[in-house]
Amino acid sequence: LGRRAVRVSMGELLQLPWARLSTWPDGLGTLVDAGWRVWGMTPAADAASLRAVRRADGERVAIVLGAEGPGLTAAAMALAERVRIPIGPGIDSLNVGHAAAIACWHATGGDRT
Repeated sequence: LGRRAVRVSMGELLQLPWARLSTWPDGLGTLVDAGWRVWGMTPAADAASLRAVRRADGERVAIVLGAEGPGLTAAAMALAERVRIPIGPGIDSLNVGHAAAIACWHATGGDRT
């Protein structure tokens, strides 16, 4: 919620629900227990394609992304549904900001026409 992030998002950042978990990654289990679906974003080839993952109407989805390079820890991934953004051959991953934007767009039904 830094000033630059708010500015470059033209304030839209303030429209997205967000939460800070007091324990990591165990707090993800609390989300799952509360009925949330947790998407752990990863470039791993064995993860479900974002194209194949659908959010039901009214379903709450938490999108979890790790740092560029190492990504999410194994402990965090164990508590999440592993989801990847399909990209072209020879490209290993996207910038985490771009990946977040694509995942949020998809989770909010942006690809439904």
